[in-house]
Amino acid sequence: MKSSKLFLGATTALMLALGACSSSQPQPQNNAPATQEDPDFSNRPDWTMNEPEVEDEKMSFVGLSAIHANEKNARDDARRSAVNAAVQYLGTIAKNKFEQASVSYGLGSEVVDPTTSARTFEKQVSANVARRLRTEKWYMERESDASGKRGYKYFVLATVPMEELDNAFKQSARENIADAQRRAKDAATAQAKKQAEDAASFWADMEKQGLTE
Repeated sequence: MKSSKLFLGATTALMLALGACSSSQPQPQNNAPATQEDPDFSNRPDWTMNEPEVEDEKMSFVGLSAIHANEKNARDDARRSAVNAAVQYLGTIAKNKFEQASVSYGLGSEVVDPTTSARTFEKQVSANVARRLRTEKWYMERESDASGKRGYKYFVLATVPMEELDNAFKQSARENIADAQRRAKDAATAQAKKQAEDAASFWADMEKQGLTE
């Protein structure tokens, strides 16, 4: 009987000691079970993993925020992410279009540089995208950042009218036409004049085609 009491006392002391150690460790905020702190990726909607696509004359993009302490900052960050995704995607489309067209025209990079032209287009279209981007759906997850603080992470599904993007592309082409025409007028040599005229013809064709043709 005495040994049983000693065993019971030792067991109780051990449990109290373990409890004291665990209480000294950081605990989940709001006393949420640890299993609820990690996001359940299986609950994410399918659209969070979608590639850009066109439907009903609109192009859709997905933005993802970093982890923020409040929801507003997380939502704003997700929207900025969607704008950046749209601009980069459109820049890639434009670059591919410029590369293919310049080859068919037989134009070298000294006449039309697809990379430079695509970057210029990205800058010009970014304001249009930010202004016309419309949020369609939101999805929020609670997650801990690198320091262990609980925060909010947001996904956003956003759309931009294709007509707006096409107009921005054509406006960019018109600006390049005007620039090429000025260079042709001011050219000091016949070769420089010919290159500028070829560039003007190239951009006139780009304006006619638009972004998606």
